Amino acid sequence: MRSRPYLLLLSFLIMGKVFGQTKVDTAYIEAYAEKMSVTGFVSTNSLEIKQDHAYYKPNYPINVGLDFAIKNTVIDLELAYGIAPLRKKEFGKTRSFDFQLHRYGRHFVLDLFYQNYKGFYQEQKNTEIKLYPNMLVRQIGAEGTYIFNGDKFSARAAFEQSEKQLKSAGSFVLGGAIYLDKIAFEKDQPVSDQNYIQNLQLGGSMGYAYSWPINDRWLMSGMATGGINVGNETELLQKVKIRAYPTAFARGSAGYHKSDWAAAFSFLINSKSLSGLQNNSLNLTSISMQLSYVKHFNNLFRKRKL
Repeated sequence: MRSRPYLLLLSFLIMGKVFGQTKVDTAYIEAYAEKMSVTGFVSTNSLEIKQDHAYYKPNYPINVGLDFAIKNTVIDLELAYGIAPLRKKEFGKTRSFDFQLHRYGRHFVLDLFYQNYKGFYQEQKNTEIKLYPNMLVRQIGAEGTYIFNGDKFSARAAFEQSEKQLKSAGSFVLGGAIYLDKIAFEKDQPVSDQNYIQNLQLGGSMGYAYSWPINDRWLMSGMATGGINVGNETELLQKVKIRAYPTAFARGSAGYHKSDWAAAFSFLINSKSLSGLQNNSLNLTSISMQLSYVKHFNNLFRKRKL
């Protein structure tokens, strides 16, 4: 697929038994009675670099999309399209492909990333905008998170509005991750004495998740983890030189639920160091925000009355 300043994503997802049905505490979690759901959403995705006090950002697009899912099956089809860059032409042009998969099971959360951005800008103190059209940032990664109290805390209610959280509940979470990141710099960038960095990291994290039903309709939820990855630039790994890198991953949502529909705002922030614990001056952060409306139903077409 050609890299363009918009995103086109079509996915058919088979999640396996790990996302299958398990027993829940019905005093805390309630399933929607309907068999199918359609989600309409507006979202933004970004992959940003922070070096000391300087920020390098892409001129990322606003995305619109639809998702169709059939409950208790392997069918989950999503289509997203980037309609326009968020910033004006003065902030340059970014060519991007951003694929993210976030799936929520009873006790397990899966996050997959393939993000490729070319073209960044930097806002300087004198309000001047410095463009780096050939700067490239690529992130390929996977994270798995285990929810210990998944029979009472519903990640599905919190982050995809496919269930209802009836009572407040929380859970400790434990995760593992692997990432391959690459940054290609321009010659005049004061970021690194190298033309590019290619970094491989593997690590673990721990944290806490909590959902608070304010009343019968409103739900506030969050999950945050912190951890340490080990790895290094791929050339140095061949010489068995290993470093430690701090990481942080947070997601949250605010949702409004009715009997057969829900609306929500959600965000995801995934950040890690690319320069290690001793010199934590280069950081890579993925930021996603989404406004969604979910409709639950039983039949695609209503039967006509004879």
